[in-house]
Amino acid sequence: MRLSRNELLFVALGALLGAIVAYAVKAGLVARDGALPPFAIVLLGLGFVELVFGYAAGRSPGTLVGMPARFLAFVVGVCVFLLGDRYV
Repeated sequence: MRLSRNELLFVALGALLGAIVAYAVKAGLVARDGALPPFAIVLLGLGFVELVFGYAAGRSPGTLVGMPARFLAFVVGVCVFLLGDRYV
């Protein structure tokens, strides 16, 4: 399956969100074992990004990115978070 440009951008934003959350955990802004786990912050951030871009494009948010790209963006974001949390 080939990913479109929008989907590749969404996956890159997932990686960026993972890095931001990893930095926030290292800086102490987000508790690693708090009520809202960091991977949930990545998931909520991806949903928020999709809503904002859907609104900006004037399309329904569910039509911008396919489900395989959503899964890939979440997995990449969580993996970047885990690697960033360990090595940063």
